[in-house]
Amino acid sequence: MIDTRIIVEGVSDVETLSKAIQDLALGSEFGVTISSIIPTTNVEIAKKSIIGSDIVLIATDADRSGRELADRLFEELKGKEILIERVKFPKGHDLEHADLFLVSKEIKNSLIRIGLKSLKSIDALTEKDKFIRSLEKDMYGLKIENEDLKKKIKNLEQTVQSFVSEKELINSLEQDLDRINVEKNEIELENSELKKEIKTKEDRISEIEARYRDIEAKILNIYDLDKYWSKISDDEKPKVNEIIKAIEILNFDRVVASEDFIVSPSEDYVHKVLKLIKMGRELNKD
Repeated sequence: MIDTRIIVEGVSDVETLSKAIQDLALGSEFGVTISSIIPTTNVEIAKKSIIGSDIVLIATDADRSGRELADRLFEELKGKEILIERVKFPKGHDLEHADLFLVSKEIKNSLIRIGLKSLKSIDALTEKDKFIRSLEKDMYGLKIENEDLKKKIKNLEQTVQSFVSEKELINSLEQDLDRINVEKNEIELENSELKKEIKTKEDRISEIEARYRDIEAKILNIYDLDKYWSKISDDEKPKVNEIIKAIEILNFDRVVASEDFIVSPSEDYVHKVLKLIKMGRELNKD
């Protein structure tokens, strides 16, 4: 049942209302029950008294003070998730002395007005509910779209990070390449200097060799014939003509012979000349 409470101005009004609603079948007709009739003109008391109710009817006298009280109570109590309605009486009627049939009729009319307002409220709530559902659907779609955007953003961030990493790698490789080129240039410069140094040394060596050959060409050694022949053979030492003939056969330049000496650039020439003479003598013996 719908908990309904009625606010009246005084205690005497409570008795009138109680009599007026005795014969009303509010439960079967409207599904409501009058749980209390509250006699007060104090707004704060009224606020506390209606806590937990579903419907509040304001039944005040139809005079000026009654209407002002009803307006004040209506303004103060509305917006508390409670249905509020005035019980309207003809202008100038005093609730305490009003006709009970009129009071019963107006209570019914008040409940009917609340019902109509409720229907409008229900329609409004239905539209509001539809609107909310539509918003929820849109929000769900936006949420899905937002998730997709987040994924795309994440993928883009990963792609950008990959590009950044690749760029960093490229920059690092470029730096390495620059360093290698610098080292290459340094090595090439050093190599060029080394080549110049080697060329200078080769030229110096060639110069020294030329000078050595020139000096060597000018130097002639005198070798004792008896001494060197005794190392080769025990036979009689060769005559000058034998030595000259051997020199000619060997085609030695700057080798000269005498009875006791051989003049030659080196000892090797002397050995070869004397060995050739020994070989010739041995062949002649055979």
